Amino acid sequence: MTVSIGVGVGDAADVKQAVQSAVKQARAQLGGAPAQAAYITSTVDYDAARVHAAFREALEGVPLHGVTTSLGVLTPAGVRNEGLGAVAVMLVGGAPGTAFVAYSTEADGRRAGEAAARELVRQSGGKMPRMILFNASPGVEEAMLEGIASVCPDVPCQGGSAADHAIAGQWSVFTQKGAVPSGVSLLGLFGEVRIGTALSTPYSPTGVHARATGTEGRTLLTLDGEPAAQVLGRWMEGSIDDQVRSGGNILAQTALRPIAVRRGLDSRDHYVTVHPAHVHADQGTVDIFARIEPNDEVCLMSGTAEGLVGDVAHLIDMALAQGDLTARDVKGAALIFCAGCAGALGPRIDEGLRTFSRLLPGVPLLGLCTFGEQGHIPGLGNVHQDLSLSLTLFADARP
Repeated sequence: MTVSIGVGVGDAADVKQAVQSAVKQARAQLGGAPAQAAYITSTVDYDAARVHAAFREALEGVPLHGVTTSLGVLTPAGVRNEGLGAVAVMLVGGAPGTAFVAYSTEADGRRAGEAAARELVRQSGGKMPRMILFNASPGVEEAMLEGIASVCPDVPCQGGSAADHAIAGQWSVFTQKGAVPSGVSLLGLFGEVRIGTALSTPYSPTGVHARATGTEGRTLLTLDGEPAAQVLGRWMEGSIDDQVRSGGNILAQTALRPIAVRRGLDSRDHYVTVHPAHVHADQGTVDIFARIEPNDEVCLMSGTAEGLVGDVAHLIDMALAQGDLTARDVKGAALIFCAGCAGALGPRIDEGLRTFSRLLPGVPLLGLCTFGEQGHIPGLGNVHQDLSLSLTLFADARP
């Protein structure tokens, strides 16, 4: 049996009605194939535990996986959320063994990744997945990916981190057991399926750079020996002067002018984009949404709203090329769109999303806005970064 993908969206005020509507739409697209796993999402307008319970009831016996989304559910017609909330589900249909789900709530990121990956492999009878859909709470995604790689080397991971509307910690990870505030969930794809993946950084280097001389987890202490806040303030040419003096949130000011770590590859460079989040004026430090290591080359990047809109087409082309797919091959798609990019675009995000209808007409799409994105970069492996777009395309294996 070949792979089947069905996607449904619901936005009724009653969460149970919203979930039932989404599941009905998704099942109708499976062509009678039994669902082997469900990738679910919702905005935090609904109670996460009630969302999970409603999906468990509507999809009895189907393993659940996913995270909450910021802003709304992303569809080929645009963002879906009229203000009361939205839910969505992507059903993966096929023969038994097509997909498995595993999770871990271990506090240590590496151990969590290892535990979830081991469980995936155990369920498959020792087989390696063709790829893994990765979703986790924000904080230690790099360590989680390292743990997965220790169990499933060279297996691509694509995904995004749980989000809410205001970085208030209201996000949830949907695991097979329930909705949890912290953890990792994996959906592994096995068997007769082809995958095309892409992770796009829709920014260009400005030529301005410095060496990270002091870091601590996801806090940037110093650049070229100076307080990181002072250096970043100069780079931002006045737009964060108030925060450098008094402290504060700088997410909006840096959404189109983020920083990145340059990673040199054989034929090109990859820039791991990092979103500066908060300045601590008393210490001169900057909180960030991804890890920077001591001695990393930190670069100032620049982008535009037009570039973000146009990057959706580039992302689709990259994923098709990576999987050696044509548009006619694609049975379904999972899109991860950084919430910071979405905020910078405002209503123009719908313009970018309509690219799917043009380039992949009729393809079921599940889209989320996240607080961190993950994807596979040849030569680097699986990476976590910010202000990015991640795409997975699903197709049948060749005869």
